[in-house]
Amino acid sequence: MAYVFLDKIPATAHIESVTADKDLANGQWLSLGLLNSDGESRVATVAKNETEAEVFLADEPLSYGDPHFDLASYKVKAGQTGRAYHLIKGDVVSVTTDLVTGAKVGDNLTVGDNGLGFKKATEGKGIAMLIGKETKELVGGVYVIAIR
Repeated sequence: MAYVFLDKIPATAHIESVTADKDLANGQWLSLGLLNSDGESRVATVAKNETEAEVFLADEPLSYGDPHFDLASYKVKAGQTGRAYHLIKGDVVSVTTDLVTGAKVGDNLTVGDNGLGFKKATEGKGIAMLIGKETKELVGGVYVIAIR
């Protein structure tokens, strides 16, 4: 499903416009590369670990009431521009439960497999902590995550 909610992000958050050579889902961690030929966006690749994870994809598409639009299966298409955030200590996001693997409330988190979402950190503090579980209307269960 891959829903991302920006619960506690400062108004001054650093946002990147990104493009990639493959479709990207919300909740994808990315590594930034060169400036794209459009002169505005950065070419990004999927991050494989914490060291490579520079930005977190949280794109907000506009559907203008299109009855065929399905946010649950939305992806930033290859070559299209998406929006990614430089998350910093203290930021809080909520993500649907499909974006967290093998963790429970109170666990430390690291970058998920293939850079998508989060998974339980096996050592150290990781990049975040799973601080709660809530239910959001129309979406269902979400995990609340505090960035470290």
